Amino acid sequence: MRNTDQSSSLFWIAVGIGIAIRSIKYGLGTFHEPGPGFITFFAGAILTFLSLALFFSSFSDQEKRGGLRSLWAGREVGKVLYVILLLVAYALLLKSIGFLISTFVLLSLLFRVKGNYRVRTILFMSLLVTAVSYVIFEIWLKAQLPKGILERII
Repeated sequence: MRNTDQSSSLFWIAVGIGIAIRSIKYGLGTFHEPGPGFITFFAGAILTFLSLALFFSSFSDQEKRGGLRSLWAGREVGKVLYVILLLVAYALLLKSIGFLISTFVLLSLLFRVKGNYRVRTILFMSLLVTAVSYVIFEIWLKAQLPKGILERII
């Protein structure tokens, strides 16, 4: 296919249909008592619907679209790769280091990439977001976040 939107949307249509079909096997349940496949079924259906919309819209303005190079034109590819690397490292180190430390470090590095903030502002924002996230998930919702190296202290 000449248009990258057409080929990628066909791939995501297939993925969405596959997710929806597998979700039915787990059981959908009802709106009042959802089954294990309830959310994933609707996620697959929405993915399929949005991919179909992209597929059909790609025919209307095909001459306006550029290739893959135009998608990255004017972008700072180095920053994108740096953020992806940070997120992969965060996912790999979250359990061993713990939520508090790894989230604080991740946010500090992400805030540094995004803007020209002072170090004091970056540290404050990272501390604030990490603390609020911890209070919401660990204390209020009682989710078990990884404690990592702080397990004996917390």
